[in-house]
Amino acid sequence: MKFDDLHKLNKPAASVLKMYSDRTYFERKYSALDGVKDFAIIECETKGDTFRIKHRSQQRSDIPMPDFAKKILGEYNAVVQQDTWNLKTGVGRLEIELKGVPLKISADMKVSGAPNASNAFVWNVSCSIPLLGGKLEKFIVEDIRTKSAADAILSNKMLADY
Repeated sequence: MKFDDLHKLNKPAASVLKMYSDRTYFERKYSALDGVKDFAIIECETKGDTFRIKHRSQQRSDIPMPDFAKKILGEYNAVVQQDTWNLKTGVGRLEIELKGVPLKISADMKVSGAPNASNAFVWNVSCSIPLLGGKLEKFIVEDIRTKSAADAILSNKMLADY
C-alpha cells in the first residue's frame, strides 16, 4: 500500500538536512516521542555526502489496535529503522523492520525549499500474511500517519537548534 505524506518545516532545507544528519537529533527526538522506549543507535556514519543512521527501539501503536492486530502485534514492537540521506541532493530513504512481523515498510524522502522546507514522503507498506495482510497494512498506514504528525511537530520545535 503506497501513500504520500508531507512535513512542512519552519527552516530552509539546508538547516533541515543538518538536523536530519545529526546523531543527537535522533537521540533527543526518540527520547521525547510518546510510546517509544529502549532507544539505541546501532550504526551512524557520514561518508562524503551520505549520512546513514540505524537505530532500534520498542514502540507502541498510537492508535487503538483492532483485535486481529493485537494477535499479530504486541503492545510494544521491536523496531529497527535505518535512515539514509544524500546531503547534497536532499534525497533520503527510510526503512523500517518490525521484528517478528512479516511487514515491509519504507519511504522515499525529498527535502527541499526555502525559506521554509518540506519533506515529501512516498511510503510503501506491504504485508505477506494471507487474508489479513491488507487489513494490517491499513492499520499500519493509519499508525504511521499519526506518528508522522507528532514527528513533524517535534522536529519543527527541534529545528530551532539548527
